[in-house]
Amino acid sequence: MIIDKKQIEKDFRKLAAPLCDATGPAGFEEEVTELIKSLIKDYKVEISSDVLGNLIVHKNGNGSKKQKVLVSAHVDEIGLIIRHIDSKGFLWVETLGGFAPQQFFGKRVVIKTESGHVNGIVQSIHPGRPDKCTSMPESVHDFFIEVGAENAEEVSEMGIEAGNSVSICYPVISLGKYRIGGKAMDDRALVFILLETLKLLENTDETFPDFYAVFSTQEEIGARGAIIAATNIKPDYALALDMSLATDIPKASESIYVNSLGKGTSIKVMDKLSTAVNGIISDRKIVSQMKQICKNQNIPYQIEAYAAGATDASFIQTLNGGIKAGGINLPMRYVHSYEVVDVRDVVSSVELLYHFLTKADL
Repeated sequence: MIIDKKQIEKDFRKLAAPLCDATGPAGFEEEVTELIKSLIKDYKVEISSDVLGNLIVHKNGNGSKKQKVLVSAHVDEIGLIIRHIDSKGFLWVETLGGFAPQQFFGKRVVIKTESGHVNGIVQSIHPGRPDKCTSMPESVHDFFIEVGAENAEEVSEMGIEAGNSVSICYPVISLGKYRIGGKAMDDRALVFILLETLKLLENTDETFPDFYAVFSTQEEIGARGAIIAATNIKPDYALALDMSLATDIPKASESIYVNSLGKGTSIKVMDKLSTAVNGIISDRKIVSQMKQICKNQNIPYQIEAYAAGATDASFIQTLNGGIKAGGINLPMRYVHSYEVVDVRDVVSSVELLYHFLTKADL
C-alpha cells in the first residue's frame, strides 16, 4: 500500500482544531470520545467502552497471526477542577495533572457544566495592580477564576458548581509552513495518528494482527485507563502513542536534547527510570523492528532515551505477567503549555505505526 503523505497532512490540518478544542481534563473525557466515535462511525470495527470510559476500537486481524496488539493514545488533558466558590463569585481550583504556575497567568478557561460551557479567566492574587507580582506563585491556590459573577448565587445561576472540570484554552494556530500549536496536542495529535492508522487499515490489502485501538482515559493522573484496558484485553504486544520533548530551543545545550521538531517520528527506548517507578525499557525486539522499518521505508526517525516522564506503556508493561511494550512518540515543544508539533513528524509517525502493524515480525 502506498501511503499518501499529502493526504495525511491535509487530514491533520483539518482535524487538529476539533480534536484539541474538545474539553477533556482527566476524568472528564466524554466530549473527546464522543467526537472520536463520530469520526469512525462508518468503519468496520467493534466499538466498546469500560468502567473508566476508555474508548476501545477492535479491528479483527486479517492474517494467520493470532497476536493481539494494543495501541493506546490518551484522550485526557491537563486541567483543573473547581474546589470552592467564594461569596464574591470567584472560583478556586485544584489541578488535574501536572500544571506549573507560570502556565496560569491571564489564561482563558472553559468550565464544563452539566448544561454546557462557561468562559472564565485565570488570575493570580497579585494580577499587576494594586500589587505587582514580583515572584512566581508556588501553588495553584494562589490563583482564582473570574467568571463575571458578583456573588456565589450568580455563579450558581450559570450552572457552575464545585466539582466541575476546567480546561485552559489555547486556540489551534498554524505557524510557518509545517508547525501547528494548540491546547492538548498532548495527546490529541497522537489520537489523530491512531485514527489515521485505523483509516489506513480500513483500506489496506496487507495483513495485520488482531488490533485494539484504545483511546485511553486518565493518563495524566497515572495511566489509569490504560491499566484497566490492558488488564481486560490481555494483549501480546502494546504500544503507547505519546509526546516526546522537543528541546531544540534557544539556550538549550545540544547535550540535553531529547528530540527535535521536523526530524521525524521518535522511537521510545526508555523513560522515567530516574525514579525506578513506572518507567519503561521498551522491548528490544519492538525497538529493533521499528528502526528497521524506518530504514526500509525511508521514514525519518529519532530515538527517545530519556529518564523522565512516563506513558501508558510504562504501566502496561508489567501487567498480566508481562506484556511486550514500546512506544511511538511525537516530538513536541512547550509541553503542557501552548504545545507545538510539526506536521512532517505527524506523517512519519502514522507511517511507522501502519508499517509496524503490517510488516513487523510479531
